Amino acid sequence: MTDVSARSADIDLDMFHDLVFDLRLERPEPGSALPDRYESAGHIPVSLDTPFGPTGPMLFRFGDILSLLFGWSAVQSGMRVSDPDHLLFDYTRVMMGFRLFRAAPKHIEMIGLGGGSLAKACYRSLPDCEITVIEIDPDVIALRQQFHIPPDDHRFRVICADGADYLAASAGKPDILFIDGFDSKGLPPTLSQQGFYDNCRARLGPDGLLVANLCDNSMAFATLVRRIAASFDGRAIAIPAERRGNRVVFASADRTFPPSFEMLGTAAKSLPCQEVVDYSIKARRIMPALRRWAKRQPPSQIRL
Repeated sequence: MTDVSARSADIDLDMFHDLVFDLRLERPEPGSALPDRYESAGHIPVSLDTPFGPTGPMLFRFGDILSLLFGWSAVQSGMRVSDPDHLLFDYTRVMMGFRLFRAAPKHIEMIGLGGGSLAKACYRSLPDCEITVIEIDPDVIALRQQFHIPPDDHRFRVICADGADYLAASAGKPDILFIDGFDSKGLPPTLSQQGFYDNCRARLGPDGLLVANLCDNSMAFATLVRRIAASFDGRAIAIPAERRGNRVVFASADRTFPPSFEMLGTAAKSLPCQEVVDYSIKARRIMPALRRWAKRQPPSQIRL
């Protein structure tokens, strides 16, 4: 069984990614047009907008998909225009799998806003949860209306700040801490050092959960997972996500993490059915990671 929502079946994400990566244009001037050969792909309308000039983010339109780009090497975020709350990419649905471990958090912090897919999903699914998003780029924040990100209110706010500095300098004990902050070169060094993951551990409460989106397309991935595991007493599991290289790492210092197969299955059955997040499928995708984790543990700690 796949993990892709039926509602996205009519969107050819492979064609979308191939088109983005095949362009390989120099940074276009504001308002410039795409080369003629890229004006359509299989009769799907394609357009490009550069609202903030040569240094800001680009908005790329592929049919019903609006995406955020910093360059042509990676897609930072994407949204279905006709259904802004739909989780278009697999890695976002995997990250929402945090509810299998912490079903009803009261406070979530996120480093990295992007197109706001995760922020919107949490805002909609958890009406009693306070959500704080830290985004370093004001030009990205300025696009929140285009991506239908809700305005700040009593339980939702977006702060323009460096995520690593914010964690180190401000007070807070969130239940969930999302790390999804990428720039034009990938994961910034400030969000990938051992000291940063140590600060994540210190910021979370005793049973807090780290949810980190990483790229699995370089040798650095294994190093990053080892660093996260070192900060969380080895209690970290990695789940493959997007076919093009994402992996999601869940980590917690809680001695009950990761859960047993039975606990995971019970959690999946207790969560409400959501069309874009099938928690039963998420549980089945997480189980191989639990097996890999168990193989590395002394027999006395295995609870599968």
